Amino acid sequence: MRSPLWAKFRLNSRPAKAAGCVSLGAAALSSLVGCGPPAIEGRWDSGNPSARMYAIERTARSGDSSEARRLVEQLDSDDPAVRMMAIGALERLTGTTHGYRHYDPPLERRAAIERWQEACERGELGTPTGEKNDG
Repeated sequence: MRSPLWAKFRLNSRPAKAAGCVSLGAAALSSLVGCGPPAIEGRWDSGNPSARMYAIERTARSGDSSEARRLVEQLDSDDPAVRMMAIGALERLTGTTHGYRHYDPPLERRAAIERWQEACERGELGTPTGEKNDG
């Protein structure tokens, strides 16, 4: 017969058992409540990758190239799904990838991100078709 979990950790006293139950209950409750806005609100500054993906999708659907700089920022995300969606949206808005692939090693991605940043600085991302702004 298996011994209870608290027996393995020598937590045989009633206060220790009660504290363990309270801790588990608090952990379960906090996982249900959440600490931020729902992902569907799609915020660029969210720590939740799903929220950033909603923001990317919203930008791609709207064709709003004024958000292109935010998309370029997402190319450096730790989350490969965020990177994939960001480059897809940028390609849809501008017609190019500047050689960026979301699955490339970090150094290759970094070089492509720099090309995207240079394009931003030159004003190449200001129109939905990728045409340069005449000023």
